[in-house]
Amino acid sequence: MLSLIEKILFVAAVLLASGLALAEFMRKLRLVNSGRKTDRCDRLGRRLGRMAFTVFFQIPVIAQRPVSGLFHGFIFWGFLVFLGVTLNHVAEGFQEGFSLFGHGMLYAILLGAANLFAGLIILAVIYFFARRYIVRVRSLERPSYQSLTVLGFILILMVSFIYYEAFKMTLAAAPVYKANFLANWAFAALPAALVSAPQLAWVKFLWWLHILVIMAFGVFILYSKHLHLLAGPLNLVFQNLGVKAEVPLVNLEEQEKFGTPQIIDLTRKDLLDLFSCAECGRCDDVCPAFQSGKALSPKLLLDKLKHHLLDSASTLRGDPASLKKLLGEVVSEEEVWDCTTCAACMEVCPMLNEHIAKIMGMRQFGVMMESRFPEELQTLFRGLENQGNPWGINADSRGDWAKDLQVPLLAEKGKTDILFWVGCAGSYDQHAQKISRSLVKIMQRAGCDFAILGNEEKCCGDPARRSGMEYLFQMQARENIETLRRYPFQRIVTACPHGLHVLKNEYPKMGGHYRVLHHSELLDELLAQGKVRVASAQTGVVTYHDPCYLGRYNQIYDPPRRVLQRLKGGPLREMAASKKTSYCCGAGGGGMWKEEKSGKRISHCRLEQAEKTGAGAVITSCPFCSVMFHDAIAETGRERLQTLDLAQVVEEMLV
Repeated sequence: MLSLIEKILFVAAVLLASGLALAEFMRKLRLVNSGRKTDRCDRLGRRLGRMAFTVFFQIPVIAQRPVSGLFHGFIFWGFLVFLGVTLNHVAEGFQEGFSLFGHGMLYAILLGAANLFAGLIILAVIYFFARRYIVRVRSLERPSYQSLTVLGFILILMVSFIYYEAFKMTLAAAPVYKANFLANWAFAALPAALVSAPQLAWVKFLWWLHILVIMAFGVFILYSKHLHLLAGPLNLVFQNLGVKAEVPLVNLEEQEKFGTPQIIDLTRKDLLDLFSCAECGRCDDVCPAFQSGKALSPKLLLDKLKHHLLDSASTLRGDPASLKKLLGEVVSEEEVWDCTTCAACMEVCPMLNEHIAKIMGMRQFGVMMESRFPEELQTLFRGLENQGNPWGINADSRGDWAKDLQVPLLAEKGKTDILFWVGCAGSYDQHAQKISRSLVKIMQRAGCDFAILGNEEKCCGDPARRSGMEYLFQMQARENIETLRRYPFQRIVTACPHGLHVLKNEYPKMGGHYRVLHHSELLDELLAQGKVRVASAQTGVVTYHDPCYLGRYNQIYDPPRRVLQRLKGGPLREMAASKKTSYCCGAGGGGMWKEEKSGKRISHCRLEQAEKTGAGAVITSCPFCSVMFHDAIAETGRERLQTLDLAQVVEEMLV
């Protein structure tokens, strides 16, 4: 079909497009490689398998936005089909009438699939255009010429395919396939003058249009945010298979700088995240800081870092030391400190980008190298350093809450089955102390063999670590690990999800390996074994709030619900944002000790969500959540609502 000159032009166009794409690919590869090395090549088979499964079935894309996700899936699956169609078109250009797939059933199936997906893809283009440029959903409210360009490319590709196949039917040697139904429809709609004579010029024009747009699309991907089409699957391969939102252990003795002062201090995975971001806004949709009107937008955070990296290319080659500081110069301090580390953004990100790692790096730099942090955290740091608890209350009074309960101290008892890790809130906060007392009474009623550390227990270190003060975290952790080594016990039980996460997932890197249970798991166990008996199911609608560090961080969703179902005799009234999409209470990431200076209080937003269920009580299983909701009820005048911990509900119904 193509003349010799056209074939030469085609080869030249392929070489030009490949050269432009390769040049930009190598430029961005060098930018990613400017970051610190990180080892994410273990269990490679598992990584590749997960990536292939996730990408092919479009699981995270469809999960949060079923309609948009399905249309996105149509485009993805359609392009897999069109890969074969396009290769065949190239072959047809070089040898008229030739088909890579023959002219039988296989080719008919391919044409049928291509026609089906061409129609679905055109519908998808219309849907995404309306969603972004007419409806203008909040997470996509910033106009984007790149998205418009891509939608235009896709539409041209589908229309050019349909009419290429239609005009091909005017050629006498071209066979007609029933499976080519869209092309047949387009052919039937052609004017009689076009149908009656061979239209080789139109066939060639549409062939060139389709092929050149594909080449332009391939180059454009490398230069635009749509690089996520290539970087995203690679990013999925290097996903974190370990602890959720893991904070790397800092070598305080050997490292000269802490955190991430500049862009080159981010890891290569962090920098790959920036090019993997699809700017879909799913992270903003679930971020409690963004949704409550604060400065932080997880999407724009990555966007700022990406543009800074691109703008810094020449500086990286010349004088990397002169790069801007990330904290304050690239990303505002308000954005960095608005984060509650709830990990909702990471849970919904289809590319598995790790937003929190970047925020934590900037916090560590600000706190440990420049002493730049919210003023209120002075109380937190001073209390941890001097008294071993965030409130700075006398360390000797840590066990006072239990004086009238005859709770054994492990130092006096010697060994035990259950070491009850009370935590700082459960020891010092008057509201959270009620949770500790309820759990003790339940364990006593069940005949559990347990003890507490009393004054030997110190803060687990979570508030310090999430606030960027790694030095205080490691100081608290090492003292606790040294204490725990002195005593034999079978398992640790705690009512605090933050303590659970640190003891279970972060202490092992410092030599502390323990079997750690949340109190909801223990309560579920005791009720299932009949070791505690409760009154008949009570009426009254309740809703359950999933604490971030219990749910998203540790995947504990069912035990607390099973407990409540036994107590209430039926299903819960779930909030719209529950389980994996649960909305934060606002206390995480040091939020318990900071003032929310902009937007609404996050705890108030969550309380509104609970109120919409019509429930009379918000049940949680975290002392920090309980404290936040208790204060929010008083601050908003919602005295109709009650907030209780799971242990308090069980204790109330003991028989």
